[in-house]
Amino acid sequence: MNESFHLGEIRGVRVGINWSLLPIFLLIALSLAGTLLPSAAPGYTTSAYWVFALVTAAAFYASLLAHELAHALVARRRGVRVKGIVLWIFGGVAKLEGDSPDPRAELEIVGAGPLTSLGLAAVGGLAAVVLGAVGTSALLVSSLAWLAGINALLALFNMLPAFPLDGGRILRALLWRHWHDRIRATAVAARVGKVCGIGLIAVGALEFLAGGALGGIWLAVIGWFITVAAGQQHQQVAHRSREGDLRVADAMTGAPLVVPTEATVDEVIERYVRPNRFSSFPVVDIHRRLVGLVTVTRMASLPRDRWHTTPVGAAAARPTEIVQCGPNDNLAQVAVRMQGSPDRRAVVVEGARIVGILTPSDVRRAINHAELFGQPPGARGPSPVQGEPNATPGGMSWGPVPEA
Repeated sequence: MNESFHLGEIRGVRVGINWSLLPIFLLIALSLAGTLLPSAAPGYTTSAYWVFALVTAAAFYASLLAHELAHALVARRRGVRVKGIVLWIFGGVAKLEGDSPDPRAELEIVGAGPLTSLGLAAVGGLAAVVLGAVGTSALLVSSLAWLAGINALLALFNMLPAFPLDGGRILRALLWRHWHDRIRATAVAARVGKVCGIGLIAVGALEFLAGGALGGIWLAVIGWFITVAAGQQHQQVAHRSREGDLRVADAMTGAPLVVPTEATVDEVIERYVRPNRFSSFPVVDIHRRLVGLVTVTRMASLPRDRWHTTPVGAAAARPTEIVQCGPNDNLAQVAVRMQGSPDRRAVVVEGARIVGILTPSDVRRAINHAELFGQPPGARGPSPVQGEPNATPGGMSWGPVPEA
């Protein structure tokens, strides 16, 4: 899920929201102001209900952020890079680059979220009891009680063994520890997730028929999301098993063309897009640092009358959006990282040089060749997940990066 609005950083973790969050935020506030709070604390003005409803809805999403931040901080402590957190229609997601190093790390990373939600539920519930006992505003007590209940529900729901929910990931970690085989464990957890998702759809349909229209529809939608996500994960597992021990070097397109950031879009199109088959170009600055990645799609989306005045750097993906990897990195792990990037490409860096570009078609071609002809002679076992280095590309010239 991509970020629509950037909110800032918390302890070095990028935080953003997707536009899909906004209608759900308003729906929660409407439900609180129109029904839940007036029923729990009658006698207040409409404006008071709306003020507390908006603050409570915001506090709920702050709770979701705390849940995901717990995942992210523990992941970073266990050596897994964190791309950021995005809040969206189904809650939130912590974008992690690469897999957990072992089952124990997986359990720690996944368990941190539900434990945080349970902790918030306990604090909110205790605050509601204490403030209610001393005669504090019933509206405030009701808001705290609702937050406590929704956080407890969030923790319990996430513990369902429905991959990719936290409970499904815990199931995968336990199976991984038992079988010592992460791919097999993921496949089983994904199948269980699909079954749970179908079950939620069925329960949602029954609730809808019984008169719970909104709740039934929402439950069915969540079940559909889980079913689709689990199915995609199952396909990824099959995909990875075919990838075997392939490295990035076995799939990448070498000697990419690099362009300086001050070159115009028109110059890049005329000098390098039209005469060549390449569709992706790393963009470098005067100090030979990677500052962007531009694709033919990005350039073609600009109005033609601006091609001759727009620097190519203005049309390029930002450095934080670019997947960087080494030629010896495991192809399966890099392919997963590429799926979460805007352009679904990776820049391959070795030392201070850009040595290749990796695209989805490169990955598919390498897999097909491996299936037809066996693993290439240079293929070897998976390397540890590597972070994104501070690359300093070694070519400012308009053409293939020179060998050092």
